[in-house]
Amino acid sequence: MEPDNCIKLLSELVCNISIKDAPLVTQEEFEEQKAKLNEYEKEIQVAIFKQAVLLSSPQYYNDIISSYSRVLSHLENCLIEALPHASGEGSFTVSLLQYTLSAVQRLKLFIDNRFFHTTGTPDPDKPLTREKLKLNIAVSVIATLMAAFVRSGEYVSVKQETAIMRFVIQLFSSKQADEIAFKSFQNHYRTPERAAIAKATEILKGMTQWLKQI
Repeated sequence: MEPDNCIKLLSELVCNISIKDAPLVTQEEFEEQKAKLNEYEKEIQVAIFKQAVLLSSPQYYNDIISSYSRVLSHLENCLIEALPHASGEGSFTVSLLQYTLSAVQRLKLFIDNRFFHTTGTPDPDKPLTREKLKLNIAVSVIATLMAAFVRSGEYVSVKQETAIMRFVIQLFSSKQADEIAFKSFQNHYRTPERAAIAKATEILKGMTQWLKQI
């Protein structure tokens, strides 16, 4: 199957996940949709790989690969925007949205890691491979630190909170997970746990002490 057709199918599946009109109500429906997602993900990987191998023109290669990356980025943004407004927390439909988001993010990483190269002359139209910085703290602590930064002053507009959360999960990983789930990060960001607050306070005190010694 051609990669364009695969991504079109994935897009249709994303659009068909409707919170209001046709929510999933059974485990069987949930598993059926997950199985479809897994099939689409594999087909897209294989199809893109086959097409990339056959492309002889470097410019055409970059254009094609970049176009797939843009489509997946758009799907990712749509899913991220949908999750905060999804009703029925813990429902099968919300779980499928989260699972779909993970599949799209894995496909983006597949394209970045396999087909984008940072050697040679930089191409301003080509995104760089996203090599995440692994932090030796929990996701809850990372989220709490970012919440403290945004909400403790006028350094960043609160209207940019969603953009900041996306930025963090795209660039950082934690000691617990290589991929930070947006919904999990968002929950910790909006409602910090006491343990996370204590750890974040400890980190900030250490930063303050270091700054005083400069």
